[in-house]
Amino acid sequence: MRHARSSLAAFIALFACLALAGCASPGAAGWTFAPPPSPTPTPAASAAASGSPAAGSSAVPSDSAVPSGGTADVTISALNIAFEQTSVDAPAGKAFSLLFDNKDASVPHDVWIKDASGTAVFQGAIITGPGQTTYDVPSLAAGTYTFTCSVHANMTGTLVAR
Repeated sequence: MRHARSSLAAFIALFACLALAGCASPGAAGWTFAPPPSPTPTPAASAAASGSPAAGSSAVPSDSAVPSGGTADVTISALNIAFEQTSVDAPAGKAFSLLFDNKDASVPHDVWIKDASGTAVFQGAIITGPGQTTYDVPSLAAGTYTFTCSVHANMTGTLVAR
């Protein structure tokens, strides 16, 4: 029995030594943190780019996430966990570009446009600031809409399509 206890104690000591040596030695691989993989286009995003709907995709249009290169029809910016614009105008009856400028460092924001019933008619991708993107927004009927940040419920404004 005494021999078994000393063998067990020796085994535990050896295991502890190896574990500590593996984590503490400068040349050992040890544990590392690998960053998450780069995002890949979803079938819905690929379908939106091709103009055809993907199976299982939402009927709510999303952003292009690719700057259009020209001037935007509408600009909305975020700073200090708030939209800097409380009201913006957009063209009614035609698609338009919306430049979104997230000025909050390391804070994620996006722009969703909702109709009078609260249904999202546009959902822009989340941008972690500081950063900008140009969203391609589909045609909206004339009327008043609410724009919000899906990450921060207190961030709201009014969009009027004229």
